[in-house]
Amino acid sequence: MIEELRKLKKLQAYDEQIYRREEELDALPEENAALEARIAEMEGKLTELRNGIALQQEEIRKRTEIVARGEEKLKAITGKQSAIRNKDEYNALLREIDNIKRFNKEVEEEAGEITREMEIRAQELKLVEEEHLAKIAECRQKLNENRKRIASLEREIEKMYEDRDKLTAGIRPAVLRKYERILESSSSGKAIAEADKYLCRGCNMTLPPQLYHNVLKAERIETCPNCQCILIPSESRRSEKEKKEPVIRDTTTEQHNDDD
Repeated sequence: MIEELRKLKKLQAYDEQIYRREEELDALPEENAALEARIAEMEGKLTELRNGIALQQEEIRKRTEIVARGEEKLKAITGKQSAIRNKDEYNALLREIDNIKRFNKEVEEEAGEITREMEIRAQELKLVEEEHLAKIAECRQKLNENRKRIASLEREIEKMYEDRDKLTAGIRPAVLRKYERILESSSSGKAIAEADKYLCRGCNMTLPPQLYHNVLKAERIETCPNCQCILIPSESRRSEKEKKEPVIRDTTTEQHNDDD
């Protein structure tokens, strides 16, 4: 029985390693989703600023064209001065020229205001790029590392389950079922605990003397009344017990020698 208990202890060590790897594996997709969301947020901010600048550039271009058409119209009107026949036509021409100039001035002022706003946005874009582009690169690097880690963990876990199957082959099915049942319901993630100095090392509960001695004998499966873990004697207690066990003498051989 003691060898079977030791196999259970070794099995638990395997299961703890598998559990830790599976826990890490389960957490990585969520971490990757958070990284991707952060990348999308930072790239969205950059896109917003760039699109805003592009729109402002387009507005400036439109206003520049409007002013250019106004200048062309002014030239055309100015060329008609020689054809003016009276004062009324002259005054009407001056009013048209004045209106065009005033309109062009308003458009130019709008273009100037947009240009100033665009320059401010361009400065913001430069600062955001300096900050975000480096962070985006870091996030992408972390994503690549996580993807490699996921692949590595999947290989490790698959191999560990193969090794676990080999180990469980040497444990009786009834004992293995009991171990796995306790493991599934355990809040600590353990099904095996050492018993040492009348204590369960799984929950530190003091064990009844008879139960503790039964554990040291290792003749059957014993469980902790508190945490329900399968109890096994600590290596130090087991070694002491083996040293104290009497050596069985071969009296038959001794009798033959006396007869001789």
